[in-house]
Amino acid sequence: MCQVWFDKSHHRFANNLGVMNVLEDKKSGELMGQCGLLLQTVNNKQRLEIGYSILPVFWERGYASEATQKCKVFAFKNRLANSLISVVHKQNVGSEKVAVRNGMTLERRMGDFNVFSVTSGYKTQEKVTS
Repeated sequence: MCQVWFDKSHHRFANNLGVMNVLEDKKSGELMGQCGLLLQTVNNKQRLEIGYSILPVFWERGYASEATQKCKVFAFKNRLANSLISVVHKQNVGSEKVAVRNGMTLERRMGDFNVFSVTSGYKTQEKVTS
């Protein structure tokens, strides 16, 4: 599974599809997970997604909410897109709560996944194109 993840990450990087950033504990330097902005295709349209994965030992401590908030602020401050999404498995209640805390609302259901979204409020043309 690690090799699959490395291959996927290298593909994203090589094709300018976004990457995940390492999250580490500031005191211990311990790896906590990752979070970043990724391009995803949803309903044949390219969208900017806030993606993350936190190691279970660090769940329910607010790290996912903090990291996704930072990604949202960065994306909107730099006008990378007019809206952002998070694609969450329908059984992942914790990640749905993170999306809601990040100001997102349910946009659509797609099979086993729910797409949450938030808009920036600015009226310029979307930079992410399909």
